[in-house]
Amino acid sequence: MSQIKKKLLIVQTKAPFGSSDTQESLDIVLAAGTFDQDVSLLIEDDACYQLLGAQQPEIINRKNTTKMLNALPIYGINKILVCAESAALRNLPRHNNDAFKFITKNEIKTVYSESDTVIRF
Repeated sequence: MSQIKKKLLIVQTKAPFGSSDTQESLDIVLAAGTFDQDVSLLIEDDACYQLLGAQQPEIINRKNTTKMLNALPIYGINKILVCAESAALRNLPRHNNDAFKFITKNEIKTVYSESDTVIRF
């Protein structure tokens, strides 16, 4: 008997190193991917700052979430969505990484409506 996969959307909204929320959300994404779930990660608002390179979070005893984001496709997580408006408001350039897909607010509404479960951080 085949099992129907539920669509899980994890949404990051907070700055990457101000709390453990970013790390915890990535842990959930990896766990869901390990269990072969249909998981998407949406990065919006201040969470977009983790797309900046040359960060040194180890200075404040944090893990480098940018490296973790880049590794997600290795674990089968291929739906890494970035709010284009959030990135533009923060003067962040579009990432030249095929793993990230920049989407509009209207497209985000569609992603929410198509998801069975949404967890926001």
